[in-house]
Amino acid sequence: MTRISLLITLGVALAALVPAQMADAQVRRTGAVAPGGVVNLPYSVSDNAGNQWFVYQSGWLQQQGNNQVYGQGAMLQINGNQPNSRNNQARLDEKTGEILFENMVSQQGGLQVTRRILPMREEGAMRYIDVIKNPQGNDVVANITIQSNINYGVQNADLVPDTRRKGQNLAWVAQTHNNRTAVEVFSGRGTKQPLTINWQQGNNVVNASLQTTIPANTEIAILHLHATAVSAQAGTEWVNNLKESAILKTVPQELRKILVNWVSGQGYIGDRELLRGDLFDVIELRGGDQMKGTLKEPSYKLETFYGNVELPVDRVIALMNVGDFRPRQLIVTVDGEIFGGKLAKDTLSMELSSGQTTQVPLSQVTRAGYRKRPNEPEEWKFDKPFMMMRSGDRVAVTMPQQPIDVITRYGPLKVDPKTIQAIVFQSDEHGVHEVRLTDGSHFAGLVSAGQFDMKLAGSGPEQVVKFPVSGINRMQFVAEPSDIDEDTTPTLKLANEDVLVGTLTGQLKLDTAFDTLTVDAAQVRKLAHASDAGLDVQVTLWDQSIVSGQLQDPQVQCTLKSGLVLSVPVALVQEYAHPEPQPSSAMVEKIRETVAKLNAEDWKERDRAASQLMEMGPIVAPVLKSLRDAQPPEAQQRIDTVLATVAGPKGKRAAVAAPANPE
Repeated sequence: MTRISLLITLGVALAALVPAQMADAQVRRTGAVAPGGVVNLPYSVSDNAGNQWFVYQSGWLQQQGNNQVYGQGAMLQINGNQPNSRNNQARLDEKTGEILFENMVSQQGGLQVTRRILPMREEGAMRYIDVIKNPQGNDVVANITIQSNINYGVQNADLVPDTRRKGQNLAWVAQTHNNRTAVEVFSGRGTKQPLTINWQQGNNVVNASLQTTIPANTEIAILHLHATAVSAQAGTEWVNNLKESAILKTVPQELRKILVNWVSGQGYIGDRELLRGDLFDVIELRGGDQMKGTLKEPSYKLETFYGNVELPVDRVIALMNVGDFRPRQLIVTVDGEIFGGKLAKDTLSMELSSGQTTQVPLSQVTRAGYRKRPNEPEEWKFDKPFMMMRSGDRVAVTMPQQPIDVITRYGPLKVDPKTIQAIVFQSDEHGVHEVRLTDGSHFAGLVSAGQFDMKLAGSGPEQVVKFPVSGINRMQFVAEPSDIDEDTTPTLKLANEDVLVGTLTGQLKLDTAFDTLTVDAAQVRKLAHASDAGLDVQVTLWDQSIVSGQLQDPQVQCTLKSGLVLSVPVALVQEYAHPEPQPSSAMVEKIRETVAKLNAEDWKERDRAASQLMEMGPIVAPVLKSLRDAQPPEAQQRIDTVLATVAGPKGKRAAVAAPANPE
């Protein structure tokens, strides 16, 4: 090679290298989106919270500086191994500013992986989207794990629950010994496929896992966030206040569709994106053209299968035309309602920016949307009465006043709507309907009504529509209740998978091998079928006595926390558990006498009484709770201490210290 050709070659190489270096420096210096290019690893990013993030090969994170919370964060494993990445470089996406790790391959399963990492400088976080593709002709089972290793050790940690789905968790918040907190968000609210968060007390490693089957020639995406906070409380508040619409706003549409652990957000109806304007309202035509201006419709009159509906224009944010042969219109409101049907008017009136008003044929419209409303919420909250229809319609209604008739295994019931959380008409567990109550109970049944006459809520003047039961997917009255505290809540689990939250009541006649015993149901701690004993049951009483035999009555009465009384066939009972059964009348009287001594003039006698109550153990809890409010302040404090102590480690964390020996 001649000297001239060598210089030319070096010049070309430097010309290719300099833009990438300049882009890298620009992002590090200003935090702005770079114009794209290749960057060397580790790649450094600073955020507004003072974090210095370093992104290493395969896309895992580390922090450096005085308060480095993460030793190794966001490590991805598929089927137990990290995807192969032999390249010590990454690419900056010129459109999104994401750091891209492409063309990685999992060692098992032959899955292709792309990691998309977005520095969220304002929020002090890093957003990951892991795209996993199965290029093969057969389905592949993928065990996906996201793991982080925290520096300085974890002092304490808590899971942040999903308020939309009972039993699911969104995030892990860990306070470290250097007074900084790690915040790991692994799932979005209300998702059907959350990652399961695993952490052991005393460990500084957390992981979240998901097992899923990726169909042939299909790809999925996992979104997760990694951040820091000044305290555990601040970290929890950050998660609870997280605007998911803002997190998803910059996610490309094709990726939103394949996210499995986040709901696509209120910008979508199914896999269809709502069209919204910025400065103007907008109409999109079938050919792809868009017209901008001001929609001049005074209201939207819609003919639906449940009645005629008129929606005031200030409630409407978007419109869609769906279907090709006989298209129908979907009207979306500011609160997330969806009304589907046929508009009475076959044109949309728009005033163009030039001042001209034109009538756009509805047959030529694919989508239309309004600019953002001043009162528009950041996220839709479905915490009030809604009718979810099989057609996809989602309609807000007022709470019905009349009881709902349900035929069940426990007889016909009249259920007060105020005690109902939801009725699921398409249940995965049952071939019939499923009634879910606000107290946590759920049972199978059959709603006997053929239709529900409901008043619309928040849609202008009072309107009544008729929802046929055959068209309802889910009828919801309130948000899902919080998890049942099994340490204090009596529950009855049945063989048909029903769960009743309440207590057994009445007298139980139990035929034993030696006698017929009469048992007060309130004193039963546990009742279950004895193994391999047919209809025989084993009853554990409040004092841990255990007797076995056969109940004379084929049914037991269960009074739910919501007030509903059910007659439950004994043959269906799987297990009844009452953590705090009522003691016998003699024991109750003894507890009452001891509580009275908590008010004695001599502090020594008061101390002895408190000690005696503690020695009696957990059996004192229900009686003490019933007596507490009638006691003077000092006795109440002592009762609180006794209750916290007899509850074990869980109660001790919330224990109120007993007063010092006052004279």
